[in-house]
Amino acid sequence: MRYKISKKGKKVNRGIRFYSARFRERHSRVAENKGLKYNTYMNRNSLVPELTVSNFGKNMIEPRSARRPNYLKRSRFFAAAAAAYAAFAASICVLYAQTVFDVTVQPFADTQFFVDGVQTAPQVLETDNTLAILRFTFADEPQRLEIRHEGFRPVVLTHEELCRKQGFAFLSREDSNYDVVSVFQTGAKPKSVRFINDTQAAVTLLEANGADIIDTQSGTVWRIRPPADYARKEGFVESLVLPERNELWLSQMSASCVHVFDLNTLDYKRSVKLTGEWCKVMAYNQTSGRVYVSNWISRDISVINPAAYEEERKIPVAAVPRGMAFSRDGSYLYCAQFEDASGRSRCKLIKKELSTFKTVSESGTPGAKRHIVTDFRADRLYVSDMLNSCIEVYSLKDDSLIASIKVFNNPNTVVLSPDRSLLYVSCRGPNNPEKGYLYKGFKMGRLDIIDTRTLEVTESIEAGNQPTGLDVSPDGRTLLLSDFLDNRVRVFRRREQ
Repeated sequence: MRYKISKKGKKVNRGIRFYSARFRERHSRVAENKGLKYNTYMNRNSLVPELTVSNFGKNMIEPRSARRPNYLKRSRFFAAAAAAYAAFAASICVLYAQTVFDVTVQPFADTQFFVDGVQTAPQVLETDNTLAILRFTFADEPQRLEIRHEGFRPVVLTHEELCRKQGFAFLSREDSNYDVVSVFQTGAKPKSVRFINDTQAAVTLLEANGADIIDTQSGTVWRIRPPADYARKEGFVESLVLPERNELWLSQMSASCVHVFDLNTLDYKRSVKLTGEWCKVMAYNQTSGRVYVSNWISRDISVINPAAYEEERKIPVAAVPRGMAFSRDGSYLYCAQFEDASGRSRCKLIKKELSTFKTVSESGTPGAKRHIVTDFRADRLYVSDMLNSCIEVYSLKDDSLIASIKVFNNPNTVVLSPDRSLLYVSCRGPNNPEKGYLYKGFKMGRLDIIDTRTLEVTESIEAGNQPTGLDVSPDGRTLLLSDFLDNRVRVFRRREQ
């Protein structure tokens, strides 16, 4: 933009640095600088007004004589600034006089708190009677906060942990085989968790623009995402690790797309657009070398050739497909069906022959089948059923139902320990009975642990609001659990047996 100056029919740029030397010589003089950068006072007989940073770009500016009362305004400004500084200094003094820490505690009822050996009662900021967010206010800086609850192992938070805002205390029962060793805050609504190596895991985010990568060893968290056109649509739900191809795959249901990242560098590589709608769970068939993706809305399964990054075909399914698994030789596909076209959760486990894509069997009690995991050592298949709140156990020899194990409300993800001795189940809990699962309820979810030899629940661990994602480390010692509505991931460490 240019400032018009009538001088022999010529136009001169409004910016000071753009005036010609001749123009400056004839029509300007430098005035006293009153603290304003580039405060140049032009000849009043000319049509050029005073130019400052504050009025740069205005078409008409008052002469200096009309603005002299601004000294009064400046004095008022400095007086207000001095008052604000005094208030800030006073707040700093109060801050140093008192030390305030917020700590999340579970369980909360009947829990006792000791600060440097002295029992104290914190302020309750928020609680559902199971988990609570508490505020501790101290005259001096405490060195340790000890949390005790009868029947649970005590937890001690050091001064360093409190200052780092790592005030999470999830107490384990005295007879529990697991301890919560750390807690990671994530993006909105962590859906699934997946170990990508011994210490790092990918956490897909339903209401964020990608997936968080958490390092359980260093304690760091960072975000990976596809290009902006995809990322802004959010809706990231599941992940898949392909070590043979050194790749990490993320499914994004809102974009009906799968995104591929380098497993080592975690750099984005490319995206695979699907013709199915609302892609969810992914499964890799090692025999055929194909990736299968279940599509919620279109009720079909996409088959992707990872070498070409192309969708080859779709397999129609009568009901909504969720978890998938394959037979030992890779010639059959097992699919957990969640609900039918009318929205009723009265579905069975189906088995499809991949050479013909025909359904060869339907098994189990009608319900809302969610996730599947296979154990080829024992020739078993485990399926979570959210409607009936149970884990169904099938024989891989004849597809018959062996057992139905009762667990807590709404079992979701299932995962086997590396030695196949334990089956971990994330149970969302009763959800919010009035609004649905996207809203917090008054009861927390659980982590149920099943002994695969006895097919019995051996331990139930209180979790957060709707635990969903679940995975176990390759060595079997570390367990990750995402609290869907709390936006965090818990890290459990299994005790030495």
